[in-house]
Amino acid sequence: MVEQKEKPQEFKSDAVTFTIERKPECMVEYKVKTSAEVVKKARREAIKSVSKEVSLPGFRKGRAPDHLIAKKFAEPVNERWQKAIADEAFRECQKLAHTPLLSNDAKISFNIDKHSIEEGAEMTYTFETEPVVPDINLANVEVEEVKRETIDEKRIEKTLSDIQSYFVEWEKISDRTAKEGDYALIDADIIDQDPPENVLSSARFEIQKGKMANWMHELIVGMKIGESKEGLSKPDEDASKDEKESMPPKKVRLTLRGIEIPHYPAIDDSLAQKMGTKDAKELRIRLEKLLNKQADEHVQKEYREQMSAFLLDHYQFELPKTLLQKETQFRIKQLVQDPSFQQKLMKMGEEERKAAIKDIETQGEKAVRLFYISRKIIQDNKISITPSEVHQGVSTPLEAMFSDQSDLYTAQEQSQEQKAIATSRLILSKAEDFLISKAKVVPPKPKKKAAAPKKPEAKKEEEPEKKKAAPKKTAAKKTAPKKTSSEKKAAPKKKSTKST
Repeated sequence: MVEQKEKPQEFKSDAVTFTIERKPECMVEYKVKTSAEVVKKARREAIKSVSKEVSLPGFRKGRAPDHLIAKKFAEPVNERWQKAIADEAFRECQKLAHTPLLSNDAKISFNIDKHSIEEGAEMTYTFETEPVVPDINLANVEVEEVKRETIDEKRIEKTLSDIQSYFVEWEKISDRTAKEGDYALIDADIIDQDPPENVLSSARFEIQKGKMANWMHELIVGMKIGESKEGLSKPDEDASKDEKESMPPKKVRLTLRGIEIPHYPAIDDSLAQKMGTKDAKELRIRLEKLLNKQADEHVQKEYREQMSAFLLDHYQFELPKTLLQKETQFRIKQLVQDPSFQQKLMKMGEEERKAAIKDIETQGEKAVRLFYISRKIIQDNKISITPSEVHQGVSTPLEAMFSDQSDLYTAQEQSQEQKAIATSRLILSKAEDFLISKAKVVPPKPKKKAAAPKKPEAKKEEEPEKKKAAPKKTAAKKTAPKKTSSEKKAAPKKKSTKST
């Protein structure tokens, strides 16, 4: 983190004289001297406030003389007096400095060193402010060239095959043993430990060499439904050295739960209509357009990732501690709602958990930093963000194949959190796209040769099967782009200042 060492700024008016000093983690300190008039005004307000709540014999509530209220209720009057001084002085300071608070509910701490009607007051305020983001030097922005995928007939046919897989119908076989070309539903348990560990449950495998490990293929062929066999899981002979080292042999029991044969639909008008198009011809035309759009988006995604790394490397600035803490807490809350992460967390040792939390904090800091940088780029360059750009939607199953569902929400949901997530991502994307449009495109730099891997320590065993066929084929779906912002937090908003 870059430490800011600025000379305190000085401000002066008839009401206040003060200095502003910026401290680490976006903390700001005001050292203030007020005029006697500010203190007198605050005292009148304090007495008036107390008088409305108390009664004195012979006077209606709120009508007792000030000197009697001050005498009879000295302690509450003094408390409200100091608070009124602090509020009035802070308002006067903000008229001159306009220092933005981090949020509307930002905590403003104050300490009054002395105050009197004759000499005024001296006090100190501390509070969190928004980050001061440095200007982006467009002349220094560059990206390495990214090659675009060519969309040819082979690529189109592959995607059509994926669409067929989405509508596949499975015929259950019950009158024979498993053979080459079948799909087997398999349970797998590691049995050389007590108790045995179930690692696969009704997982679907294509019975074909190259589609499953050799040891599994040898066991499955010829098995009957409900039959179990034991064997030794091990990488194939042509597996890499790393695979062999990371997957030592394990004694495994396989149980055949079912045998199925797939029946794929023809690529005809009926299939096209299921995907939301008129006929097979239109399906191909629209599919080609979507594939080309996806290829363009992939290139832009690669450029955006480069730009994120560039901004994080070149533009460091202080961030508010409370905002980083909230971001970390939000990310942890999102993760622990995921059952798979809960299981993973339970298996972690203390040091692993600390490392996981540290990684979450790091990713959260990157997300917050990128948000403030991108917001500044949007503001400085007057880039528009419209609701129609945020409120995305798809109208056909074919479009859904290529949509990024993580950024979508519906009007029925009216999820403010989801809308904020989508808005935050849109701000980042548009800011990075603007920089990319101004960047110098350079040839890719040679990749550094990776250091020789160290001999791995004992690792937790993985599932016994690596060459697993897709359990259930589904239509190809666009992967959500990686973002350092999670993916998953309402965007921080610039808010107006608030007094104590």
